[in-house]
Amino acid sequence: MRIYKFTIKKKPNSDGKHSIIIQFIKDRKNTSKSLGKVCDFNDWSFETDRVKNTYKQHKQLNAFIDKYTQILDEKINEFLLNDEDFTIEELLSSIRTQKSKAPKISYTDFHKLHIEELKLADKLSSARIETETLKSIQKFYNKEQIQFKEITSDFLYKYEAFLRGNKNKDSTIGMRLRTFRALFNKAIKREITNQNLYPFDKFKVSKIKDISKKEFLDEDEILQLKGYESEFPNLTFAKEMFLFSYYSRGINFLDVMLLKKADYSGETISYIRRKTGVNVSFKLNFYTKQIIKKYSSEPSSPYIFNFLREKNPNETYIQNKKKKILTQRINEPLKLILKELKIFKNITYYCARHSFATQLKFKNISIDITKEALGHKDIKSTMSYLNTLPSKKLDQIIEDILV
Repeated sequence: MRIYKFTIKKKPNSDGKHSIIIQFIKDRKNTSKSLGKVCDFNDWSFETDRVKNTYKQHKQLNAFIDKYTQILDEKINEFLLNDEDFTIEELLSSIRTQKSKAPKISYTDFHKLHIEELKLADKLSSARIETETLKSIQKFYNKEQIQFKEITSDFLYKYEAFLRGNKNKDSTIGMRLRTFRALFNKAIKREITNQNLYPFDKFKVSKIKDISKKEFLDEDEILQLKGYESEFPNLTFAKEMFLFSYYSRGINFLDVMLLKKADYSGETISYIRRKTGVNVSFKLNFYTKQIIKKYSSEPSSPYIFNFLREKNPNETYIQNKKKKILTQRINEPLKLILKELKIFKNITYYCARHSFATQLKFKNISIDITKEALGHKDIKSTMSYLNTLPSKKLDQIIEDILV
């Protein structure tokens, strides 16, 4: 009877991936152990107990599985040759022993490996943030190689002070430290380092709040913008893209670019939000339908809008295109429009999302509905987001007191 096999968990993790596990069956006992590796459900072969060649990291993952196959087979053969009975726990022990013999890598090397994994997964924005964070840590330490044991809570306090001394904003400091914490957690999960070295128990990243002002347009200003007319197509385009986001639940521009005709029913749009993986559906109004019609792509294109010329663009092409359109064709013209309208606010495309969320907050819409509307994964994200937006009720209370 087969004692073990490699398979994947049926239930996906928060990223939609499935953990690769070893499943043991012996003496009517069934247990499993995670290998700390993941893949997509459709990329796992249940016939071969291996990752299919369609998965980008199939060579690396299958080599990893082969390594454990060899360890387990050698241990089982050793028991059989000696005519000894054995337990599942003894097989698990052989894996742990092998892991303890494996050479430990530095924090720096683990961070670099993770950056490469992000690049392989076409998560170039995340890879860029990870790279910038690593360079910042190395600059603070003034050396290339950093060991896990060197990262203490005392170090974190000094690193925060270092970032503040370099005039970094709270938003940047929070991002650097959250990235740092996430890497450390991944290293523990993959058994690269030990839980007892974890430095974030005493140093709380949550204490660092981004208190920067989030700009938004109120209802009157939205109507002013909507009524704005120009003979210059570039100004009209910027205005209409901003308003498309506002009337479409604050949709991010990357998601706008990637909207497909298959997501569009004529009355509604349903898409998977790129940042969170949450499914968002919203009804179109007359205005947004006209914008789609005006900027629609060629019939042969799979996309709704005409931003992406390639049918299967890679991540680098998508990110470069997004940056260019946002900077040159939307954000810069928006400044000119607002100047003409005498609205003295630093508004960018992303402020359409702030404006939409602010209106929900002003209308006392429940947080559950707001969460669904914004496409957040959990309530905490929504609460944190709303806390950074203005409070009309507080303004009114203060105004009533001072009258």
